[in-house]
Amino acid sequence: MEKLARVTKSPEERKQEFLSAAESLFRVKGYERTAVSDIVKQVGVAQGTFYYYFKSKDELADAMIRRMLDEHMGLIESIAEDPELSGQEKIVKVMKEDFVKRGDNLENLDYMHHENNALLHQKMLVESVKAYTPFITGIIEQGIGEGSFHTSHPREVVEFFMVGLFFLYDPGIFAWTVEEVVTKLQAIGEILEKLLGAEKDSLDIWKDLPDMPIIIQKALKAEKASR
Repeated sequence: MEKLARVTKSPEERKQEFLSAAESLFRVKGYERTAVSDIVKQVGVAQGTFYYYFKSKDELADAMIRRMLDEHMGLIESIAEDPELSGQEKIVKVMKEDFVKRGDNLENLDYMHHENNALLHQKMLVESVKAYTPFITGIIEQGIGEGSFHTSHPREVVEFFMVGLFFLYDPGIFAWTVEEVVTKLQAIGEILEKLLGAEKDSLDIWKDLPDMPIIIQKALKAEKASR
């Protein structure tokens, strides 16, 4: 009988298989109800192979979230490193092109809001703050050097702002009405100006937005569904 050829994969390729299988299972079963045995079964390897790459399901979840964020952080990095923009222009651009429109990129993460993914959602919020902070801090420090921002604790201001931003505007946590969402989006610039000691109306995020932000679209959809 002819033997089947054994498929050999590189460690990185195998690791990515585990991450993709886990994400697929978390979408369907939820993080809480997915066991390591479910993951290895979907990948088609022995359970011992899993522990060669990850110490636990918890460590795998952290790696999965970092992979998601790495794919998303390219825009932030490109803005932060643009030599043609001032710190003030960069922070406005980050807010307009990333945060206000972030639902365009992250809408497929709605499964994070399921009750069986509560811990996964918490991890996502924490890792998001940790991923954004170095880039935004660099932008703020540039603005301080240019004289447009005035704060003695740029990193702490960024962490404080990002925690509030991700938590308050998360549709899986707060079910704001369209009117409330619009008001809160309009307030972002004023809040940033006060935190950074910037001139009034210098960080107007709401002004000249080209499209309706996904967060407002979601609020509209939720309002229609509740009628």
